[in-house]
Amino acid sequence: MSKQFSLLLVFTQFLVGQSAPITPTLYATVDHERVYLAWNNAAEQSIDSLTNYADFEGYRIYRSTDGGETWGDAHDKLYDHNGNFIGWRPFAQFDLDKDEDEEFCVYGDECETTNSATRSEEISGLDPYNTRINLGENTGLTHSFVDSAVIDGMDYTYVITAYDMGLRTYEIEYSDDDGDGVFTADTTWSSSNPDHITVEGEGLASIESPFGTSVFDDNYVTITPGYYASNVWFPDQDNIDTLFVTQDSTIGTGDKTYAVVDRYELTDELLKFEIQASLADDVVENMACENPQIYVYEIDNATDQSPVSIAAQYSTSELTQSKIDSLNDLPGSSENSGVIYIPEYKMIADVDEISDKMSGIQFEFENMPKVAQDNVLVDEYYWNTDSLSYTRPLTGPWFLDLEFEYSNQSTYDRRLNFDYLVEFFDSPRGDTVSNVYCSTFPTVLPFSITNITTGKRVSLTHKDLGTTGVLPPDYDEGAFDCSWTRNEEMKFWGDTLTTVDGEEAIFTFTLELEIPLYEKIGDSLAWSETGTYVEKSVVYHKAMLWRSQEDVFLTEPSAEFYDDDGDGVNDNPWVPYYPWNDGDSLIIYTEKFYVDGDSWVVDMSLLGRQESVTENKLEDISVVPNPYMVRSHFQEEAERRLRFTRLPSECQITVYTVTGELVTVIKHSDAYDSNEWWNLRSGKDHDGSEVAPGLYIFVVEAEGFEHIGKFAVVR
Repeated sequence: MSKQFSLLLVFTQFLVGQSAPITPTLYATVDHERVYLAWNNAAEQSIDSLTNYADFEGYRIYRSTDGGETWGDAHDKLYDHNGNFIGWRPFAQFDLDKDEDEEFCVYGDECETTNSATRSEEISGLDPYNTRINLGENTGLTHSFVDSAVIDGMDYTYVITAYDMGLRTYEIEYSDDDGDGVFTADTTWSSSNPDHITVEGEGLASIESPFGTSVFDDNYVTITPGYYASNVWFPDQDNIDTLFVTQDSTIGTGDKTYAVVDRYELTDELLKFEIQASLADDVVENMACENPQIYVYEIDNATDQSPVSIAAQYSTSELTQSKIDSLNDLPGSSENSGVIYIPEYKMIADVDEISDKMSGIQFEFENMPKVAQDNVLVDEYYWNTDSLSYTRPLTGPWFLDLEFEYSNQSTYDRRLNFDYLVEFFDSPRGDTVSNVYCSTFPTVLPFSITNITTGKRVSLTHKDLGTTGVLPPDYDEGAFDCSWTRNEEMKFWGDTLTTVDGEEAIFTFTLELEIPLYEKIGDSLAWSETGTYVEKSVVYHKAMLWRSQEDVFLTEPSAEFYDDDGDGVNDNPWVPYYPWNDGDSLIIYTEKFYVDGDSWVVDMSLLGRQESVTENKLEDISVVPNPYMVRSHFQEEAERRLRFTRLPSECQITVYTVTGELVTVIKHSDAYDSNEWWNLRSGKDHDGSEVAPGLYIFVVEAEGFEHIGKFAVVR
């Protein structure tokens, strides 16, 4: 870049001035005593027009209970050092945490794939250039918030803003290194300001995006909490799989969440969500899982899943083979008679990011973390057994404490999370494996392990260190005994996988199986070198249970095979006593990265699904407030209002005096809202006289059922 151009760029920047992050778009929906807020992430890669830095820091939420006249109580007001009112303390605030701050890319680049500068410092606490403003407390970013401090039937107004970190410059420290009394200045620039930008020699205070003032602003909403209609159903997180139906070929197991952000935009569409991802340079088993994105398109039915709408079509005769391959790789694409058809995508969203609003919802697909966890994340176990060992039937692997760990970080980077089958035997007769601390003979295991994904048997190494698993060896806990003892580590050596370099046998995981023996230890005997034991005795020795196959005198329990009479039969009178039977098996289903082609079918009609009205649901209908105090001014503006709540979506409310005189008839029709307001006036159109104080009867009729209740009006 030329010097003249650089000066022009800087001059232009200063003419433009400092710019705030992009204003977030705020969505809101409600439930009983809940307001659910959600917003997009457009602000997070905002570039400041003055510095050219991506300086986003966090979000602030403000709440008003008087239609935006005020945004808090008196103690929420902020003043400058001269006593001038400058704004309001936010109702909630979310900012980058320490790690997110330090790793944030200064220029908005993907720092994982470039050498771009990172912020490399934490931003939190009071703004050094405006100490009345808090930059956050390292809460970590989120894109949703639940306000549970609300009252049904009252209006609440919310505004969200995004704010930046400001502009940090430098610090000057003075030191006398040689002790001669002469101090020298040492200037240290903020790592968040690699271009050493200043404004008149100083930094800049944080600024935030514009404050919304009406419903015409994207970051401003007014909403009234209350129950959903009593006959409306939404899948919650506990039954999320009823909404996101996993297709058979899907591998990834990350969490999926959704939020209804505009219930009146919900549709009855049948949608397909599909992962598009690329191959890594060190791809394993040809699984493409880099840079995953979610493509969403409408399909005609759940069986053939053909796209409803085609956005583009291409003749293969006019394309190169690489272009043909890339088009055919797009989710939902198809080729017929030399033409490639590309569906109309309703949404393309990044994994691990909350989506924009689509058909009334936002969604997020959470992938596995990029940094290895302490243990391999297990999605579920499948235990297959008829075993009655240890006094009770096995309904799951309750007797096994699994420690399933990555052998190292590089293993994790290769995305080697596969499913494994563990097949158990009633005696040590499974795989023969090398024993790290026993050169006498290899270990014979009472189980074998198969990689279900590849179909290949996993070879293992046995770390013969007893239940403690540490050096120096504790011989009383099974160390160096040349046999597998509960909780001893096994390493997956030779879990042969296909890589770009061909077949490769590498370390992948370590596995420990802890058998809680305490349930049987009480019924067993501690082995004694002078003891005599009859056949089928159970003893506790070196952290394991052992069962005698004959009367035993003096012989120490061990898993060693020996043939005293040369007939080829094991003459060892002791066998390990395991809490499983021959033929029992356990499948470990691990959590996995999303892989190209993973897909889910979503029936949007399930959201807000209308169910039949029942008599029990009508029993929950109530009147608020009850009694109605004429002078209560509860949620009153131009007129008095009484609220019927927990209604079904369609019903009729008839109000009578206690003498049976008809007061009014109210029709309620709302697909989602359970509230119906009445102005306490009589007549067909509720424009008659205001009702007198007294006791009133109301009847709610819906789908052949009725509910009778009462309320009082008091002066």
